[in-house]
Amino acid sequence: QLTLEEVRMLVELFYLPYHHGPQAQHLLEHFRWLRANSLSVGIPATAPDACEGTRWRSRAQSFQLLCAQTCRLHSRFVSSAGRALLYDLHPYLWDIRNMLLAASAFVRWLGCQSITAPMLLGGDAEPWARRGGLFGELQALLPVGNSCDLFYHPPPLFPSSQLYLLRPLLPLDK
Repeated sequence: QLTLEEVRMLVELFYLPYHHGPQAQHLLEHFRWLRANSLSVGIPATAPDACEGTRWRSRAQSFQLLCAQTCRLHSRFVSSAGRALLYDLHPYLWDIRNMLLAASAFVRWLGCQSITAPMLLGGDAEPWARRGGLFGELQALLPVGNSCDLFYHPPPLFPSSQLYLLRPLLPLDK
């Protein structure tokens, strides 16, 4: 069964068409701040303003936890929801999960930067290329420019709670 907190998260992710619930707003605020302050990651720990880099990493870790909670929500929803509700809501939850995985990977990439040079974060896409809601706002913050078709990954026809681990080929596999 889904917990009350997980149901609340589900509702807040898809609150209203032009308003976000508190959880989604929190995700967006974290992501905007991390993107805007990514230059502070490359500051050496011995520098006088090294606390900015520590603050950035702390907020990045908090953002990663929020993304992980959403991914956990998806897997728990798939395994516990009634079939009719699952088939109605799964495409939306699938999309937001995949978008948050991309945002999480982008934040991890920003955290690996060791230089403080500014980076170019993509251009504006055509207005009709982006979708609305939390998905569209997160997509607009990612540096993909006009490559919005990168995010078209349709959900499986039959939702499954089975997970697969992809790993590189090892010598023991021969």
